[in-house]
Amino acid sequence: MRPVIRLLASASATLIAAATLTGCAITPECSPAIASGSASLVNADGQFGTQPTVDFPTPLVAETPSVATMSDGVGREAQHGDFVDFEAVVVTGKDITQLTATAYEVGNEQRVQLAPESSLLNDALLCQQAGSRFALTGTLTEVFGEVSAEGVTPNATVVVVVDVIGVYPGKAWGTPQLAKDGLPAVTSAPDGRPGVAMPYSAAPADLTISTLSRGDGLVVTEGQTVVAHYMGLLWDGVVFDSSWEQNRPANLVAQSFIENDGVGVIPGFAKALIGQTVGSRVVVSIPASEGYPVDQWPSSIPLGATIVFVVDILGVK
Repeated sequence: MRPVIRLLASASATLIAAATLTGCAITPECSPAIASGSASLVNADGQFGTQPTVDFPTPLVAETPSVATMSDGVGREAQHGDFVDFEAVVVTGKDITQLTATAYEVGNEQRVQLAPESSLLNDALLCQQAGSRFALTGTLTEVFGEVSAEGVTPNATVVVVVDVIGVYPGKAWGTPQLAKDGLPAVTSAPDGRPGVAMPYSAAPADLTISTLSRGDGLVVTEGQTVVAHYMGLLWDGVVFDSSWEQNRPANLVAQSFIENDGVGVIPGFAKALIGQTVGSRVVVSIPASEGYPVDQWPSSIPLGATIVFVVDILGVK
């Protein structure tokens, strides 16, 4: 059985600024998967995004799992397929003893993808909005599966207080645009994963950016943190990096790391992000002059090679 100290990290692996901005992706009407009940007895004091002080009448016994929203958020309601950033603290229903908590550090939130019938925590996040705080009650096993906690039986009630930091669609949703000639052709699977066909022609000599679909969200500005899925390829089609393979979008700072003390991305990648709208898919061909400095060139990329990125811009922070 997994130890309790890994509870929330395990939940994230299994599922894989109060209002984070994602744009205007259309969402269907949302129906919460878990009803209210004993969770409505839970109080949590403290600023959103910081670990709260949890209180409720003890002992609290959850006959069935329940969810109660303590404070509403704004924007997109989390749907199946979306990614959710959150912080959480877990205490016992018996006497409010803390079992575990996330880091409560900006930029180091837990990130999960919502999937049907994945876990009780997954179901509790469904229909929540960025900026909301809610309580989830259930047994240790119901909430976290087969885990162990010293002094806590599998059927003992636990209480989870969750701050929803951000909600992001699982894929780009923009309006298709005409692609530029000479760049790879990009298709999309139902879940947004790209398929890439490289051209037979030589790589462009200059930085070349093509917006494949244009989203209706906010415009990315220099220095912003962008939540994005990406795939990096060599011109022969070999993939050297992909957030899709990790099933987790990355946080990318839209600026050149060369000019900003190592914080950011390579210059050509930054230029491909800045000025795009949230919800867009972009393909960019980056020559060596807009890539890595020679003394920092990655071993996975041939020195001087042109590289290509396909990027889905899911949100900004």
